[in-house]
Amino acid sequence: MKVKYIAVILLSTQLVYTACDDMGFLQIKPDSLELTDDRIKTVDDLENLLLGAYNGIRSSGFWGGRTLRGFDVIADDGVADVATFEWVQMSAHTMNLVNAVGRDTWTATYNAINMANQVAFSDLGESILASDPQKEAQFKAEASFIRALGYFHLVRAFGPPYAEETKDIAEMGVPLRLRGVMDRATAFEVVQRSTVSEVYSQIISDLEYAIENLPGENKVESGRATVDGAKALLAKVYFYKHDFGNAAKYAEQVINTQKYDLDEDLTAKFGRAEKKTVTQEIVAMIPSASLIEDSWGGLRDYRTNGLALPTSRPSNELIAAYDQQNDNRFKTFFKNIDGSWYTLKFDYEYMDGIIIGYNELLLLYAESLAKSNGNMNQALNALQKIEKRAYGKANTTTTDRASFIKAVQKERRLEIALQGERLFELKRIKQSVRGEAWDSHKVMFQIPDVEQNGNPDVNMN
Repeated sequence: MKVKYIAVILLSTQLVYTACDDMGFLQIKPDSLELTDDRIKTVDDLENLLLGAYNGIRSSGFWGGRTLRGFDVIADDGVADVATFEWVQMSAHTMNLVNAVGRDTWTATYNAINMANQVAFSDLGESILASDPQKEAQFKAEASFIRALGYFHLVRAFGPPYAEETKDIAEMGVPLRLRGVMDRATAFEVVQRSTVSEVYSQIISDLEYAIENLPGENKVESGRATVDGAKALLAKVYFYKHDFGNAAKYAEQVINTQKYDLDEDLTAKFGRAEKKTVTQEIVAMIPSASLIEDSWGGLRDYRTNGLALPTSRPSNELIAAYDQQNDNRFKTFFKNIDGSWYTLKFDYEYMDGIIIGYNELLLLYAESLAKSNGNMNQALNALQKIEKRAYGKANTTTTDRASFIKAVQKERRLEIALQGERLFELKRIKQSVRGEAWDSHKVMFQIPDVEQNGNPDVNMN
């Protein structure tokens, strides 16, 4: 089967953006409501719409970088050197319903979810796909992957972390919109927030379907969902759900394919798009082919090679966590300019949006084995791969589970620094977030005004 790549979507989905952007299903009374059912008539039309959903992943509020940067500012790894309202709020843990980053996170992610739903989970999409069972299974699998990634992004940003104390609190997850908005009646349907547990269950169900039905010929570089990418994401979801047995199971399945490895060059996975470097380290991504298709453009504020100093930088706490003399990551990715530390990790004109890499998978695999009474020799081997690249040698030799877990959590922070994970790591291990409790509403984005306008009874944080 010929696989269409995401790079073609800017032209092919013009009809999609007119329809979906004007429709604004999260607005209470949009001026005009252009429907898509008169534009989407064939399987090819649905494929273009599906590519539009993939393109939505690279938006700044979804996986495009600005929200990821915001997560690290809310936590303790990032600093925003700007005095704009939304960044001051995130730094001070005072986000409200009109915070621009929170609003963009909500609308951009739900828009991508809705496009995926329109393709595979709407009356129109299902009627078109009924004539092509192979495409039906494929499109539903790809849409399920996009939807799962979207809800994982949303529930972590707007809900409390998954824990025994929080998972079943009524209406503290996010609204689960599982059908595509295609007409006026459904555009304003009121949906209350589910529990965190219910959202995770939906994410897992979607990823299980994707794993069973994604075509094997989808490749990482195409940017479309792959079986390995779905398994890696499912491992991560289970990891944050504290189901470490299943996290280890799915991570191991990807690791055992032997298709992925740590790059000797630490910069290879970040420079692949612009510098054409070869990498074996990316398991799932949204690729970039040019500046106008920059999948991680929201991380550009970290760049040190632009026309001015960056407006975002690593925190002093993050810098202090590294072994500055012996850690190759520190030597490669950090630079002191006029007394302040900055990161070189994102010094590119355009970058792929890395959803999950082999390095992160190794670390969650190692910790999951240790926490599920798994094979400690395998866990140690996974951690030592990370350490050998970072330090030139293995620093951890203990198989004492408590000591090992502490070591792997330290490496997790350093290995995927400034990629938007630190906030959720602190919550997962129930550590305070710059003085706030791990489950505090102050370190969640607030349900934005655009949702409250059309859904006035939605439960607030």
